Amino acid sequence: MSRILFRKFTGPRTRRLGLNTFLKRGHRIDLAEAETLAYVAEHTSIPVPKVRRACCSDEITYIVMDLVDGVELSSVWYKMSGIAKRRVIDQLKDYLAQLRSLKPPTNGAIASVNSGPLRDIPRVGVGQFGPFANQDEFHHFLRAGCSLDMFKDMEGGHNFINTYTQQYEIKFTHGDLAPRNIMVKKDGTVTGLIDWDCAGWYPEYWEYTKANFILAPDDWISSTGEMTGRYEDQLAGETWLQNRCGILLTS
Repeated sequence: MSRILFRKFTGPRTRRLGLNTFLKRGHRIDLAEAETLAYVAEHTSIPVPKVRRACCSDEITYIVMDLVDGVELSSVWYKMSGIAKRRVIDQLKDYLAQLRSLKPPTNGAIASVNSGPLRDIPRVGVGQFGPFANQDEFHHFLRAGCSLDMFKDMEGGHNFINTYTQQYEIKFTHGDLAPRNIMVKKDGTVTGLIDWDCAGWYPEYWEYTKANFILAPDDWISSTGEMTGRYEDQLAGETWLQNRCGILLTS
């Protein structure tokens, strides 16, 4: 089955402020991103931009951060040696293991790092959504409030129903694990993970399924399961919904 790829539209504006810092600003970014960067820096060894200042004014969020050394992985992956690609994958596997080992909220909520609303422009749309008290509420939202009964007699609908009725562990998730958001040196050393605007506490499969709906080389897509764990049934369920409905159902 073919997949409809998510693309990142209408992103925030960035501006370099000097040799070592840059500004990210926009109506569609949140202070939660700055809090996420601080949280990840404190609790893991994942290299992330250091936040220097964050504030809101006239409904626009401003985040001043340190620049990260290196280049976007998307610009060099195609010409990397197999050894360099393996180095990238091994480092990301370790970083994501750290991220996924963080202790989730005791109430099982699907939420941002500060227990607030989430944002995911490629998957859900430009507005905030949530937080959700539990996975059932989250899945109910993703299917636009439709009863699962309406899918049970459709060919292939069982994959979708199974995905949205299981209970999963809650993991802290980057949410946009694309080569454009990974900074590297030419030898494959990862120097930073950037653009944490989609991050939050999600069902364990979310990192994998999101990573499979991006524009990226096939050998990158095939390696994502090694980094996140493979959730093929859940990917099949979301792929089925896209092929059946044209787009993923959201409210």
